[in-house]
Order: sequence, then structure tokens, then C-alpha cells
Amino acid sequence: MKKELMLSIIQKRWVMLCLFVMMCIFGYYSWKQLSIEAYPDIADVTSQVVTQVPGLAAEEVEQQITIPLERAINGLPGMHVMRSKSTFGLSMITIVFKDGTEDYWSRQRVQERLNEVELPYGAVPGLDPLTSPVGEVYRYIIESDQHSLRELTDLQNWVIIPRIKEVSGVADVTNFGGITTQFQVEVDPSKLEQYNLSLSQVVEAIENNNANVGGSVLNRGDLGYVVRGIGLIGNLDDLGHIVVSTTSGVPVFLNDIGSLKYGNLERKGVLGYTDRTRNYSESLEGIVLLLKHENPSKVLEDIHVAVDELNNETLPEGVRIHTFLDRTNLVDTTLSTVSHTLLMGMALVVLVLILFLGNWRGALLVSITIPVSLLIAFILMHLTDIPANLLSLGAIDFGIIVDGAIVMLETILKKREDNPKQYLEEKSMAQRAKEVGRPILFSTIVIITAYLPLFAFERVERKLFTPMAFTMSYAMIGALLVALLLIPGLAYAIYRKPHKIYKNKWLDRLKDKYIRTITRFLEAPLKAIIPSGLILTAGIVLSVVVGKDFLPELDEGSIWLQVNLPPGISVEKSRELSDTLRARTMKYSEVTYIMVQAGRNDDGTDPFTPSHFEVSIGIKPYDEWPKGKTKKDLIHELEEEYKLLPGFKVGFSQPMIDGVMDKIAGAHSELVVKVYGEDFRETRRIAEEITRALGTVRGAVDLDIDQEPPLPQLQISMNRDAIARYGLNVSDVADLIEVAVGGKAIAQLYQGDRQYGITCKYKEEARNTPEKIAGLMLTSSTGAKIPLSQVADVRLSVGESTITREMNRRHLTVKLNLRGRDLTSFLNEAQNTINEKVHYDKNKYTIKWGGAFENQKRAYTRLAVIIPLTLTGMFILLYVTFGKFRQAGLVLAIVPLALFGGMLALNVRGMTLNVSSAVGFIAMFGLSIQNGIIMVSQVNGLRRGGMELRKSVIEGARQRFRPILMTSITTILGLFPASLATGIGSDVQRPLATVIVYGLMFSTLISMFLLPAFYYLVENNVLNKKKNDEKEYTI
Repeated sequence: MKKELMLSIIQKRWVMLCLFVMMCIFGYYSWKQLSIEAYPDIADVTSQVVTQVPGLAAEEVEQQITIPLERAINGLPGMHVMRSKSTFGLSMITIVFKDGTEDYWSRQRVQERLNEVELPYGAVPGLDPLTSPVGEVYRYIIESDQHSLRELTDLQNWVIIPRIKEVSGVADVTNFGGITTQFQVEVDPSKLEQYNLSLSQVVEAIENNNANVGGSVLNRGDLGYVVRGIGLIGNLDDLGHIVVSTTSGVPVFLNDIGSLKYGNLERKGVLGYTDRTRNYSESLEGIVLLLKHENPSKVLEDIHVAVDELNNETLPEGVRIHTFLDRTNLVDTTLSTVSHTLLMGMALVVLVLILFLGNWRGALLVSITIPVSLLIAFILMHLTDIPANLLSLGAIDFGIIVDGAIVMLETILKKREDNPKQYLEEKSMAQRAKEVGRPILFSTIVIITAYLPLFAFERVERKLFTPMAFTMSYAMIGALLVALLLIPGLAYAIYRKPHKIYKNKWLDRLKDKYIRTITRFLEAPLKAIIPSGLILTAGIVLSVVVGKDFLPELDEGSIWLQVNLPPGISVEKSRELSDTLRARTMKYSEVTYIMVQAGRNDDGTDPFTPSHFEVSIGIKPYDEWPKGKTKKDLIHELEEEYKLLPGFKVGFSQPMIDGVMDKIAGAHSELVVKVYGEDFRETRRIAEEITRALGTVRGAVDLDIDQEPPLPQLQISMNRDAIARYGLNVSDVADLIEVAVGGKAIAQLYQGDRQYGITCKYKEEARNTPEKIAGLMLTSSTGAKIPLSQVADVRLSVGESTITREMNRRHLTVKLNLRGRDLTSFLNEAQNTINEKVHYDKNKYTIKWGGAFENQKRAYTRLAVIIPLTLTGMFILLYVTFGKFRQAGLVLAIVPLALFGGMLALNVRGMTLNVSSAVGFIAMFGLSIQNGIIMVSQVNGLRRGGMELRKSVIEGARQRFRPILMTSITTILGLFPASLATGIGSDVQRPLATVIVYGLMFSTLISMFLLPAFYYLVENNVLNKKKNDEKEYTI
């Protein structure tokens, strides 16, 4: 920086102060506008195509719905992978897009392809709401001791959900459980025979007697009357008085051929809920989905207002909404953890400043860098739409932020200490500030450069760490502005008058010992090579033996279970098993509630049967647990408890990460092994062998095949020859099966703003056994009655429950989680075990790992490229700073030596090398280089002033001793609380902070002791070579 610019900054110090005050005000405003969330949304950009075909088996859904849709979607621009699930009555296709694809653009491309497809059965594919796997921000149940489950369901569908969906930012509200009302016509087959009627006549009569029409306008004088024909069915009486036919002039009403009743949509699932004061074997739940990219905190505030309004003003007396999962709690807990950690770090930094500087004025001046830099960061975050979350805020090290201010203040303070009885001049202060301005600028750029690799990540790791890189870079920009534009003027204002100087005696003694040690090092600089070699070797060894993972587990403060039960169980049996599971779980005092979703929701958009549970378990805050007990301990206890339940296969996860992994890997687990092949039996045999083989590998838990086993089916195989012989069509047989057995929705009934389905089917007694179904009568064109068994083969068999595909290939998925072992060592053993124990035709079948394995491989491949590129970038910056390749290489040589401290800390603390700790290493390398820049710049400046090499190294070390020590200790203490934190939200912070804290401890020692020795060794050799060259030239 030019001296004139620095002089102007000092002279206009009060103008600068006013500018920063204005920025702080805008920074506070920006903070209030920021989107605040617990964790970043790490899910990929996805679109899900949902197509319902009631009554169709999985095989038919795959063949006639899923495959045509897949073919239409193939080649979609930006598509990364396409997965599908075909199950009873439902097709779900998930399209995962590449990074950078815009949500609305991707959905538009999908919709264009869907518009080109015509599907049978009148099926219409639709897109799921624009939300995210982490978008389930609010869950509630509806409770009442005065109203039936049917009444509560009506309130849910027609009162509660519409009100909550009015909230801006709510994508959808999904209902689970309850009883969805239908108006049902149950036909008696014997009455059809008595009146010589067919089922198709009944359906046609209902359809023809349920309509309102418009008759344009009737003009009478000056008035025009809108003509309405009102003929909609309004209630059961209207329905019962529909005339189906006449016999001898006597009308045959619908009432005459069957019973009419308030029924319900066939239940595909049931919800159970239990907490410390409630126990509902059957209840109903609302799941509020957040619109993607909305501010969750703001949306949740509005949801709270809507729920309070419903509870206090709208709902009938005795009906209340009870919230059991609210993302606000997680956001508050996470922010509390982050705030506690940051405040502790800030307090430690201020204490260190007071201890080193010896006066509160200097410490206060430096410490204002912290809030001002944060507020400037908030401005930039607001302008670039970076949300505030655990990582974007939690990774900020206040010690790093104040480093530049410390160096600037220390330089000015040194001027004051050298001239304690003189007034300081603005020009001399500007000269001092100019000398350190360039090192501060370039050391800040180096630190920001250290965070640039995070932008090269992909998918999960990119979404997780990019906000941190932005926030830290923004904070460093703010800190740089404060150090260069604000500190010089305010420091001059504080120290320009003569006053008593605080003498830090213990620091002076420490400095003297340090200088004596440096002097001895310079007497034999080659001795520094031995400890350097040992440190480097130890660092390499530790990096080889340390465990390696993808990411540390993100603790959400709750537990999520995926439970598989014996296939084919009924909804009623599923409810009984739900009661058992809830009772067993509530035995543990740490559990606050348990919610069980058995099967699928009534709208049919979940691909599960009653044999599958999704379970949410709430737990108390950790400070209320017995001392020493952890979440892992509770999971182990629950795991042992569930082993006592016959037929239960339980997988443990967490609500948000469960949904994310389902989108990433196609299964609700940390790791997956996919078996690709067309033959169902062989792929299941291979998957079962893999499951058994992995069961022998230490660390593998929650092993299961993701797709449910084949289910029992009643197959009705039509005989085309027999159908033709009786003058029937295949559609006649299909209609009998669909309507009489399945119960077809054929019309709608409106009551005010409420809408209900009208269904028609045979009464239960006529279709409750295979034999009775085989005896159902068809009516030929001649009026003859033909039993179904005459035109079709009715038999019991088995068929696929769910058929999954990925990129147009069928596959089965073995899902598993990892516990008590690092990912890399587990994968090596697991892959070898599968190769040895699982035998299959490799030409027809393929085995592929996915999930965390795929993520780790991708992230480590990126790191292998971007870390060398980052170091190259740092080298270029160092060369620009010093103008000499040898000095740039000398400072950069600190990096591999600094590796030792971080690796030692990971091994001692039992942590693994993962993306979070790797990010910590990248940041620590930048900080280590910063210390080297400060040291070498000072020595170079002294040499340019004419000082001899050895003296300049010693004097430079003396002058930079306090600022290097202060910056390092403040940086270490700034993140020290985060390295020890254990609360919710600390999981990703902890390994990152651990690496920086302990790595910087060692790299600081290296910078302070080994760097001066190597600098002297290298520069002395250069000088000696020049002298020899001059002698040879003279001779």
C-alpha cells in the first residue's frame, strides 16, 4: 500500500469510523433478512414423477406405466441419474440432475416430456411438490376425545390443510392416517340376477344421474337470469333414489339392489403416536413441506400463527393440533450450540489480547474487528443469498479474523513503545502501517485462497461446505477492511499522546529465551533438517494409519427408523405391531415420543405396504440424560430391545439424512450394494448372499434388502378363447375385476366446499374368498350368465411387491449402515468378502456400491486435484509477495510439516480423515503460510534497510515474536471450544476445528523456530555463492 493512501486513512479516521458505523447498521439489517436454517440443504436437484393406477399390480405398473415414462424421460438435459419404483397401484420415477441445474427449469423439461406420453387406464403422471428431502419442517397430530377419527380426517382435509397451505413458503401438507370418507354402493349380485341387471348398468346409472348443467341466460325485460340445471347427488338419499332400470313399469332403484353407506377409502396405512401423556393406537398426522429455497425460520413463524389461529378460533371445541416435530427447535438448538461456541471463542480471544497487550484500550480496539467483520459478512451473504446455518457461521474463527488487526496494532504499538515520551506523527505512523499493509493483504488473500477449493466440490460436499467458504471469505474481507482502513486511524488516536507503557515481563522473558534458542539454531542451521525430517515422516505415517470416512454424522437430535416386517401382513396386524413397538420404545426415559407410520398414506404416494414402518423418535436434550450416556448408547439399547421382537428388521437413521440418502443412493441407508439384472429370482438370490456375506464383516449393521419380498397374489389369468366363445370382451372381465372386486371410484359428491368419492363394488360377502370371486357372474351380449371361472383361471400365487430400476435396468438393493468403524477399511474388507463368497454370472449381473462410498470416492478424487492446485496458487501468491522463488518455496515448505499436528490430533482423539477434517487441513495450511509471510516479510524489510543477514533473522524473529504468538494463540483459542463441543450441530465443526487447533500449534512452532533456521541456511548459501562467483570473476 502507498504511504500517501495510509496517511489519508489516518487523517480522515473519523470519516472512516462513520462509514463503518453505517456498514454495521446495514449489516444488522442484512442479518435480520438472512435465511436461517440448521443444516444446509445437501440434497441434489431432483424431480419426482408420481403416477397412480389404483388396483394395478407391480408388474403391470412397471410394464405399462413406468417403462413408457422412462423412455420418454431418457436423454433429458442435465439428468445425472434416473431411478424408479413400481409397486401396487403406484409408479414413482426420481430424476436426479447435475449440479447447477435450476429447479424450475428442470421441472419444466420433465413436464414437456410427460406431455408427450399417453398412458393406459386414464393414468396421468404428475410432479411432486417443489420441496427437498430436508423440507419436512413441521409435523403434527390432531387429537380430540369428542370426535371420531372420520370427523377429524374431514377437519384435516377441508379445514386444517387448506389454512396451513395459505402460508407463503409452504409447498404442500401431506396427510397420513385417519379415515377418508367415501359414499359407497355395495351391490348384491343376487339382486342383479333377480332384476336381470349387469354391473355396467349400475355404474352407467350413477354416472348419468350426477350432473349440474348450464342453460345460458334467460332474458326477461331488463334482467338476465342465469339458467342452472341442478342434478348433482347431494347425499345418500339422492344416491339411493337413482333409477337403474324398470321392470313392468316399476322402477328399480339403487336402494333395491344393494346397500348404501358412508364408507372409507381402502386403508393402506395407519398412524400410531405415543408420548408421555398420550397414546393413540390410531391417529392422523400432518406433514408440512417447505417450498425449496424459502427461509425456513420465516415460514415456520407463519405456520405457528396459522396453527394458533386454528386451535384458538377455527377448530371445534375439543379438537386441537398437537405439534411433535418442529424444525424451529433444531434451528434454535443448533444456533445455541454455535452461539455458545462462538462466544466462548470470542471471550478467549479478548482475554489473550488483554494479556498480551496489557491494556484494555488496545484489546478493545482489536476486538471490534470481530463484530464489524461479521456484520460486513452478513451484508455480503444477504446480497449473494447465502443462508446462515451451522457451517456458514460455526466455522468462523475469531482468532483468524483479528490476525490482521493484531499485526497492524502491534506495529503501531511498537512505535509507541520505542518512543514513550514523544507525540507520534501521522507520517511516521503511516510509514509503519504501510510496511505491514502488504503482508496483511497477501496473508489474507492466502487464507481466502485456502478456501477456494471448497467451490470445486460436487453434490453433497459442495452444498455442505460452500456456504462456509463464502462466509469465511466474506468475514476475512471485512477483517481486511477493518485492519487497513479503521485500525490505523483509531490506533493513532489512542496512542499518539505520550503515556506510560505497559511492560509485559513474562512475555519479555519468553522472548529472550526464544531469541537465545534462535541464535543457537543459526549457529548450526543444518541441525534443523533432522527434526524436520522426523516431523514430516511422522505426519506421513499418521496420515496412512488414520481412519477415513466421507463425512461425520450430522446429529439432528432425534432418531428415525426404517422397519421391515414379514411381507403380506394386513393393516390391522400392522397396527397391532405398531402398538408393540411404541410400548417397547417408551420404556426408555430419554425418549419423549414415538410416531409410527405403517404402510402408505391415503393419497397413495408412498411406495410402502403395511409391512413397512417409518418411525420418528423424539429424545430429550442431552443435558437431561444420565451422566455419560450418549445417543449411541441409546441406539444400542434400542437395537437390543428390538431384537426381542420377532419379525422386526430395524434400521437406524435420522429424519433429514434419511430422506437425503434416499435421493442420493435410492435407499434409506448410509451404504448400498446394488445388484443389476433382469431375473427377479436370481437377483434376489445374489442379494441374499451379499447380505449374509456382509453380516460377517465388522461394522456392518441394519443389513437388509431394501425391496420387500414377493407378496401373495390372487391372479386371474384370462382365457381369450373362452372369452371369445361366450361373445365377451377382455374389457368385460377387466371391468368385473376392477369394479366388483376392487371397488372403482365412478363419480364425485359435493357438499359445500367438500368433495367425496362415490364407489361401487360387490358386497363383502360376495368377494371375500378366491372361490366366491371365481363364481362372480358375467353377462354376455345375449344376456347369458357366465361364471368368471369359465373364462379365467383364478389361483393363488406370489408376485413382486416392488420393482426398482436405475437408468432403465432392474436391480435389487442391499442396504446397510456403518457403526464403530471407518468407511475405507470397512469397504476394503467388504468388497473382498463379496468377491470371495458371492458367485454369479458376471455377464448377466452387475454389483455396484453406492451411497457414502460413491460420495467419498468422488470427494477424495476432487481433493487429490484441488489441493495441489491450491498449493500452486499459494506459491504464486508467495512469489508475488517476496519476488523470489526460493523464499516462496521456503514458506510453502511449512505445509507438509504442519500436517503432523492435525494428523496426530485425529489419531489421538479417535477421529477419522473425512471431508470436514480435510477442509480443516486446507484452512490450516493457509494459516500456517500466513505466519511464514509475517516472519519472512519482516526479515526481508530489515535486510533492505542494510542489516546483515544473521542479525536481520534474529531481529526479525524478535520483532515478529509477539504478533505471531498473538495471532496463533487467538486463532487456536478462537476454535478451541468448537474442537471440544458435543452439542447438536457440533459434529461437522469438531473435526475441522480439531485439525486447525492442533495443526496450528505445531505449525506455529515450525514457523517460529525452523523457518528462521532454514531461511538463514538458504540465504546464506545464496550469499556465499555470490561471493564465490565474484572471486572467480575477479581472478
